[in-house]
Amino acid sequence: MFLGFGEVMMRIAPADKLRLRQVLPGRVEITWGGGEANVCASLAMLGNEVRYATALPENALADSLVASLRGLGVDTSAILVRPGRLGVYYVECGANQRGSTVLYDRAHSSVSLAAAAEYDFASMLEGVHWLHVSGITPAISAEACEANLALLQAARTAGVKISCDLNYRGKLWKWHTEKAGKELARECMAEVLPLVDLVIGNEEDAADVLDIHPVGTDVAAGELNIAGYENVARQIVQLYDNVSRV
Repeated sequence: MFLGFGEVMMRIAPADKLRLRQVLPGRVEITWGGGEANVCASLAMLGNEVRYATALPENALADSLVASLRGLGVDTSAILVRPGRLGVYYVECGANQRGSTVLYDRAHSSVSLAAAAEYDFASMLEGVHWLHVSGITPAISAEACEANLALLQAARTAGVKISCDLNYRGKLWKWHTEKAGKELARECMAEVLPLVDLVIGNEEDAADVLDIHPVGTDVAAGELNIAGYENVARQIVQLYDNVSRV
């Protein structure tokens, strides 16, 4: 069985690549968004046994989300119900020269408030052989960072394989008042990576989270060196000998 752990939020976006100010007040498109949940849904649709763990409030919005996951064949028995709220993010899809924009409204979400001790990791990991997490969850709050690390440690002890999508988000990592985002991300992910078997990420993630920079690549200038990807992967494996695949 596969297990995913993270946060799912409500995704609100105008239709047809319009901007929020063009449609409000009015109609918008609403769905769910969450990197780890997307992985779980995809694996379930491919016929795998999959469980998803997170923390949600007790209300109709959370019930709708859980029903959606179940409808895709995902086991939701490990979801923690606790006080808080469901996070929301607003997306304006880019068009032509205008890039996409994302506005987060996820403060005080249930998963950001849940302490590690609130989760039943033993039950969560029962029958699991692969755990999937990302760098987004520890970026949400100190509590989420601690819970994520505690789950990884429990999984490692239980012999569960772990995959991690580095997924650096510059708009997150704001929960430490004395440390900048990249500094905090590198410090926290340095505790995560020694527990991981499979690392997922691109050259920007490697630079932001691991301070590993591909030779001959400048994302801002649009210069990409394909050989640089292999070099980045080799550096990650050399830095963390527990990692078997990048």
